[in-house]
Amino acid sequence: MSGPSQTPKQVEQGGRRSGRERCVLLLCLATLLLPPPARTAAADWSAIAENKVYYTNDVVVFSAARRLAVHEDPTQPTKVEIGKPQDVVWAPALEVMRKSTSGQWPTEVSFKTQGFVYTDHPIFNHGMYRLHLKQALSPDTALVLRYRYTPNLFLGPNNERRSGQRLVEEERVTSHIWRAMLERRFTEDFQATLITRYGLRLFNGPFAERDTHFWGLGSEAHYRMTSRLAFTLGYLYERGLADGRNQPQFNDDVSYRNHFVSFGSTIRMTEPLTLVLTYTYQRNNFTSAFAADTSYGREDDTNQGIAEFRYALTGRATVSLGVQRTQRDSNRTSASFQNTNTWVGGQYQF
Repeated sequence: MSGPSQTPKQVEQGGRRSGRERCVLLLCLATLLLPPPARTAAADWSAIAENKVYYTNDVVVFSAARRLAVHEDPTQPTKVEIGKPQDVVWAPALEVMRKSTSGQWPTEVSFKTQGFVYTDHPIFNHGMYRLHLKQALSPDTALVLRYRYTPNLFLGPNNERRSGQRLVEEERVTSHIWRAMLERRFTEDFQATLITRYGLRLFNGPFAERDTHFWGLGSEAHYRMTSRLAFTLGYLYERGLADGRNQPQFNDDVSYRNHFVSFGSTIRMTEPLTLVLTYTYQRNNFTSAFAADTSYGREDDTNQGIAEFRYALTGRATVSLGVQRTQRDSNRTSASFQNTNTWVGGQYQF
């Protein structure tokens, strides 16, 4: 079924979106074309190949639940369906790294690509690409820059509002996220990190009013209590502003304020076996001012627990077994969900 022809105003909005996407591409190119560190004889190349096989009881929310972590994308949007399709998801990844000494302090550059392949629901297949630069500023201080690109992620079928006919369309989003971190080691056992991030979420045409730019501030602390026990505490605050806040005709403003807290422990049970436990809590308040908007006054509380065993087969090879349980409660019943993911995985460093 085709929708109505575009109005001049929609054509103008499409032109603005095209201009914004061109700006994003230019920013990405500028990021990727940063001059490489000076070549020295101290350069060292390595790679990490990994694959995890997940079983999820809800493919629609799997991606957002899996990324609920400080160093992932904890505010990735998700849509909740009444049905809960189950699936097996394959997640191969490859990261290539180059370490070198440019001048006085070492430099680390890496590129990571990861795919998510759904066995029975291939419409959810997607990939993620990440560029990472770490520059030591002193023996105890380093600056980290990251760019993450997740294109054309399928969120699910949804009712669009731009045509006025509430047609069912595929809702998709492309995310560009830039992150800067300043790491400081205060003692041999204590390290703290300041985190900032900025991002753009660009939705496909039927949901263009949801295009969002966001910024966040946070910190993370890591403390090694003993040689077998370490703790990590993280916090992020994020503000997202959607185009819909200036387009009242659609009553679809997904702007938000988000608070995210995580606490983790790493327990070395034996020399080759490690247990990693993580708890996260997220509070999301939508800030729409439109009374007819389904996001008006919406508040979500998300709790997640993760347990993962990691077993070192050799100094280069590791296998893992884990479970993740996520529960989101909302004052909009239709936005609540529960999700359980289990996985086995393997990693090898070249």
